[in-house]
Amino acid sequence: MPDSPYFDIRKNVGKLGMDLYGYWSYPAFVRHGGESYWLCIVLPTVAIHEKKRVTLFRPKGLILTRASSKTVVRYENFRLGHDPFPNDVWDKPKAMFPHKSIGNLTLKQFTEKEKSLLDLCERDSPVFAEKGTLTDELRTSWLDLIHPVFLPYFKPLAPEFVAALKL
Repeated sequence: MPDSPYFDIRKNVGKLGMDLYGYWSYPAFVRHGGESYWLCIVLPTVAIHEKKRVTLFRPKGLILTRASSKTVVRYENFRLGHDPFPNDVWDKPKAMFPHKSIGNLTLKQFTEKEKSLLDLCERDSPVFAEKGTLTDELRTSWLDLIHPVFLPYFKPLAPEFVAALKL
């Protein structure tokens, strides 16, 4: 079974020539011209091997693709270009991974939940493109897996998606 375009891009970032190494958010949807696009934010990380944890820092960039596609529409490196969070410092940790909602999952359970979420993203992107709404199933799955550190960063970058989350 082939990977979702999301997983394929995420694991092959070196081939793209973009600085996309780090901890990726799950896609937030952005509507434009009757289509849905997937916006992912990437955070720099530092592993703490002895504690089996990863330190997360403020976003270093984003990637926008066509929904369910490897077609990159936009890439932004916040260090080298426009920084939408200029008051956020680069060297202060923001959070740790894994976070509370996934901390007790086995790797197999986590992987299955991620795959299920991406299947829902693929299924529900056209609905968001048309109506700007999310199904309860997608909203619940997305909120269960997303690290809370991403939420304030999505507010200015994907405001319609954040509103559809009904937080």
